[in-house]
Amino acid sequence: MYVADSLRPNFGRLLDVRDVRRVRRVAGDAWVVTVVLAAPSGDFHVADVRVDDASRAITPALDADHVIEAIRAAKVHRAGALAPPQDDFSDFGEADDDDGALDALNEMEEPIESRVQTAIARGDDASLRAARDLLPRLLTEHDKRGATLFTMAEVENKLGENSLARGYLEAAAREFADRFDLAALEKAAALALDLGGKDDFSGSPVHVLLEQSRARLKPVADLFDARSFAGLAPEHREMIAKHTELRTLAPGETLVTEGEPSTHVFVVKSGLVGVWLEKPSGGSWMVRCCFPGWLLGESSVLAGPDARCTATLRAERVSEVWVLPAKIVRAVMDEDLAFGIRIAETKQIHRIDSFFSMHETMGQLDVQVRDEMLSCIQRLETFDDETILLPANVAPSVACLVARGSIALFEDGKPTPIGTIEPDSFYGVRDAVHEIAPSVTAVARAGTTVAFFDAARLKELCARSPEHVVAVLERLG
Repeated sequence: MYVADSLRPNFGRLLDVRDVRRVRRVAGDAWVVTVVLAAPSGDFHVADVRVDDASRAITPALDADHVIEAIRAAKVHRAGALAPPQDDFSDFGEADDDDGALDALNEMEEPIESRVQTAIARGDDASLRAARDLLPRLLTEHDKRGATLFTMAEVENKLGENSLARGYLEAAAREFADRFDLAALEKAAALALDLGGKDDFSGSPVHVLLEQSRARLKPVADLFDARSFAGLAPEHREMIAKHTELRTLAPGETLVTEGEPSTHVFVVKSGLVGVWLEKPSGGSWMVRCCFPGWLLGESSVLAGPDARCTATLRAERVSEVWVLPAKIVRAVMDEDLAFGIRIAETKQIHRIDSFFSMHETMGQLDVQVRDEMLSCIQRLETFDDETILLPANVAPSVACLVARGSIALFEDGKPTPIGTIEPDSFYGVRDAVHEIAPSVTAVARAGTTVAFFDAARLKELCARSPEHVVAVLERLG
């Protein structure tokens, strides 16, 4: 393993690697590796280092101070763990405590889903209120959030709380739309129609999501109708068409698996293809569905001969996908610069989308909002020299997301920066949305790459979005 080998010259067998997990970055993937001091009494955690997937750079560079600090921290922790607890009267519990423990045990034995179903089946107000109290606990199960929110809407409807029911229903519809679960979305639409009637339903958020999802599922008639392939010269079309295969996927069938060699480019003709990412904690989750016209697998033509798939692609229903050999697409890119630029732009947008989906704040937003956020991207630019991006005392016309390098913040007349915006961090989103003039000047360091978001489009996005979306965007950076 690369990190373990890099540790050997300075630490020998003293340090070892325990856990490796992928993290998503704006400029590409990286790996977080847990390094420990392997001692007879057990492992001492030394650091979680980050390894850039492209440059193989390791941050931070470990030295003797890291090892010494790890030993000190472990000694303090173990000393605290061995200290006897004060005022421990656990042997003098009362009968009520035993009853509470028995209740807790009973709760553990009966799954929450079963208790909710039983309460809803009873149908009386007391049982429905019990179900209302239990349901939020199920929202932590990412794959079932939509179904849980829909059940919460049904419960509130039975309790006569129409306003709450509509709120939960709209949230459920957004979850269903993220996954393009049309059957569930149509079920949500039926309940929305029942709650508000035909007049209120037309143009409602649930109705809009349903119509948008239906429209996006329209199959693409021809490969060259897809945006990336439009405008190619006849000879290039002929060259690509000759080597293109149309593949049909059954529901649940995997097209490619994250981490395996990336050798083909794919374009969705019909159906839905889910993008699944590995979680840092293990397992995987679907971050979006790709509808007809989407191009996937661009790593195969942009990441060199050892390219690897950055996500698992899986059919969510019967789907048709055009499969193109990477070497043929690369040959056309070499001859058609505009085509190559379109493929590169697609790759960068997909990287930012993956970063959004795993971002602590952006990940709270549904796919529709993240798509709109992506549409606000004005340009990506790399700076060879130090460059002023946003001057002090002027409301910004753009917001920034640092992909590589850093942005330094300077107060007027002071040569030393008061702060630094590191990679994978936003700057100026709140100022751009609310037209606030910052008191500092933002300067891109040499070698920095920045994604710029148009302030006017961000303001429009906030103006038509619910309050929780605006709150999330305001917290960025």
